[in-house]
Amino acid sequence: MDWLKRPLRIADFSLVNLQEVERGEFQIEKSLDKKAGLGFNAEHFFPHQTGVVIAHGSIEPAWEILAQYLEAAHRRGIRLFVYYNVHWYSLEMAEENPHWFQYDFQGKLIDKVYGNGVMSCVNTSWRDYSYEHVRRFAQLGVDGIFLDGPCFHWEGCYCESCQSKFQKCHGKELPKKGELANPDHHLLVEFQEDSMAEYMKDAYQVCKGANLDAAIYLNGESLRPSWASGRHNRKLEPYQDLVGAEGGFIYGKLIGTPIFKPGMTAKGLEAQAPNKPRVIFIAHKHSPWNRNPLPPAELKIECAQTLANGANYWIGYTFPDAAADKIIKEINDWVAKNEEYFSETQNVAEVGLFWSYQTANTYGGEIPQSDFTGETIEVKRDYMKSFQGAYEMLQRAHIPFKVVDSAEGIGDVKLLVLPNCACLMPDEITLLEKYVENGGKLMASFETSLYSRPSQQEDFGLSKLLGVRYRGIEEYGTFENYFQIGEEFFPACTYVMKVEPQSAAVMGYVSQNTKGSYQPIIISSFPAVCKNQFGEGRAYYLCGNFFQTYFDYKFPKYLSLFQRIFDSELKRQLILENTPESVEVTLRKKGNTLLIHLINFSSGLKRPIENIIPVENVVLKLPGIKAASVTCLLGQAPPRWQMKDEFVEITVPRLQEYEVIAVK
Repeated sequence: MDWLKRPLRIADFSLVNLQEVERGEFQIEKSLDKKAGLGFNAEHFFPHQTGVVIAHGSIEPAWEILAQYLEAAHRRGIRLFVYYNVHWYSLEMAEENPHWFQYDFQGKLIDKVYGNGVMSCVNTSWRDYSYEHVRRFAQLGVDGIFLDGPCFHWEGCYCESCQSKFQKCHGKELPKKGELANPDHHLLVEFQEDSMAEYMKDAYQVCKGANLDAAIYLNGESLRPSWASGRHNRKLEPYQDLVGAEGGFIYGKLIGTPIFKPGMTAKGLEAQAPNKPRVIFIAHKHSPWNRNPLPPAELKIECAQTLANGANYWIGYTFPDAAADKIIKEINDWVAKNEEYFSETQNVAEVGLFWSYQTANTYGGEIPQSDFTGETIEVKRDYMKSFQGAYEMLQRAHIPFKVVDSAEGIGDVKLLVLPNCACLMPDEITLLEKYVENGGKLMASFETSLYSRPSQQEDFGLSKLLGVRYRGIEEYGTFENYFQIGEEFFPACTYVMKVEPQSAAVMGYVSQNTKGSYQPIIISSFPAVCKNQFGEGRAYYLCGNFFQTYFDYKFPKYLSLFQRIFDSELKRQLILENTPESVEVTLRKKGNTLLIHLINFSSGLKRPIENIIPVENVVLKLPGIKAASVTCLLGQAPPRWQMKDEFVEITVPRLQEYEVIAVK
């Protein structure tokens, strides 16, 4: 399937198609002309039966329309994925087949999916029902099959099939889902992950048995705790031809949604499935309001983040929007005119941000609202804020980086950031020690390695590497407290770790907790930041929830301190001048071409973003690079560049939303 190596520009007009079907206006040729005219080269398509109202769950497709549509799509060079909903069914369906669907801990049918519906369970005979559709789709000759779901509900599943299967596996009853402190909760998580992988393995075999040339994939997990859904992308990856996740579904109060969500999701998928094509699903709406599209600027920066991290985009178009059409055509032209540089590239950043599955799923992390959860799932301890705080710091510091999701996958990363990776397994600790001992640099914060699924330990698992011993933790909250480095004062973290230095050197100390304001500031004997030489490398320990505090309060001094530590340890691959923090940079490579992606988030102080403020005369310096040519792939004005003694200097005259600089 060599066509999967080309950049995919995927359309999903399912709801628009349905509206036309219900009005008796759906025309195959007209529908495809619209998508081809906007520059799409692939589509998620589901042929709805005439007269079927969406609220009743259109399960059975119009097979005749699908065959006709497939032939017409291929004439236009559009690859066709059948969209197959395998996670939501109507209440009428549940009455006919009650044993197919998910139940909560009390044994009640979960009937509130999307407010009014049920969710299938992969451990029931529903599997065979869904596989028959997969087989028929593949036999029809479609290019691919996209499974929307399946997944586990965050309150389920406790159906008879799940209970019996878990009892057989573990000799005990299923624990209550969401009680992360329960020592058996990880068994439930692994059971559901393995159940999902078993389902997808069989779906893959059914698909390939019917048509070896048909691609298949499912709606995977964004970079967040996966215990609620049971979807573990690494376990599911072997049974998919490409991988995808909803990084561009933007919900609710956007001011509380990280603007980098699409990029973060794309970076996560690249870590989890580096050798598979990756897709970020971008909904052209302010979720959950289907009739309220996001402004064009939001759509542009979501697609830009996706492309800058080596992924393909899917644009879900829910209601006709003439203003969006122009923007979509522009975005598709970015890729269509530069396919060579948007396919089969590699992230060449020398900095890694560690994503800890164990921490997310056993220590805890907030799970943001999505179509699958219906609401935000809050927890007592929030790893996500630490991870996202570190992500934002790297982004604002103009430091290109990649996500690393396993200690085995550190590779050639020169500096690794562990933001409150509380739960680390013994093999991970061994590999991290080896990494630093061999010359790697590491920055860790807060309760990193203090937990072993799910209980707290007496000391850090990385105590030897960090050069400190654990002595306690104190909530400092938002009282007037500080830590001091040299003559400089920094607001204290909201939670402070009390540690005793062993081999580590202390860079600064935290004040005693004033528990108020305008109180005397007395510096304690407890470190705030420690630095430890370990073999050929070094480890820095930030003695508090440093990255979470930054995420919550955006202290400029925190970012400054982070950059000072970083710059003391590593030469930058790229230096940006005359460029605000609101411009993100990523570095990718293809052959002998270095690709510098610049994304401009500069705008008014609100979301959704309506207008991007252009940045004039962005200056980039590339140390150690000898350039034969420099080209801006998207901009109208060519860059100015010159070779100097030890670096290439490039000036981009005007940065709108997005630019890609190709340096050969």
